Amino acid sequence: MKPPTPDIAPPTTTTPPAEKLSLLARFKKLIVDYGPLAIAVNYLIFGLVIVGFWMAIRAGFQPESTGAQAGAWGAAYVASQAVKPVRLAAVFVLTPLIARIPPVSRFLAKNKHKWSF
Repeated sequence: MKPPTPDIAPPTTTTPPAEKLSLLARFKKLIVDYGPLAIAVNYLIFGLVIVGFWMAIRAGFQPESTGAQAGAWGAAYVASQAVKPVRLAAVFVLTPLIARIPPVSRFLAKNKHKWSF
């Protein structure tokens, strides 16, 4: 006679899923991995967005928020802060892609010791 088999599976050695990092922690990791390239991409995208909003406001777009009383540059800054999650998503996507360009990749490899901890 065979002993009955239990209904539950034996414990396995699986690792628990890793915790999802916060946006700030992911940005810090991006800075450590890509250094000045991540900062440059962040500021470049910010500059393009704020200039784009400024040009749209100057071309006739009428902001309806409190930024309308602040002038064109103030309203452009407020609008750029409203799209900050999209800007940061673009930074997270574009930085590794730009880092694959051979001259940029060589620069990062040669100077990584200067900003990594």
